[in-house]
Amino acid sequence: MTIKSTFSVAAITAGLTAAALGFGAAAATAQPTPPPPPPAQGEPVPAWAPRKPAEFWAGQPVVWTSAWGGRWGVWINGGFIPLSKNPVTNGG
Repeated sequence: MTIKSTFSVAAITAGLTAAALGFGAAAATAQPTPPPPPPAQGEPVPAWAPRKPAEFWAGQPVVWTSAWGGRWGVWINGGFIPLSKNPVTNGG
């Protein structure tokens, strides 16, 4: 055997031994960072906002957001579901 092939065999053997002993398993079991909490309270409602469509929808409080020109909606699973149209453009 040459030195190059001996080194290759030793490296493979060391890698398999480390895997069998569980080295490196900590990186595989790390939990992902949770998403930031949604603004459950919503934002302050401007005077020109349309009437609130409901107090709750699908068990979640209906809140105001200024995103997309402003609209009413709910935060579910980190995503916003709009329940009203954009009052500025009267559309989506």
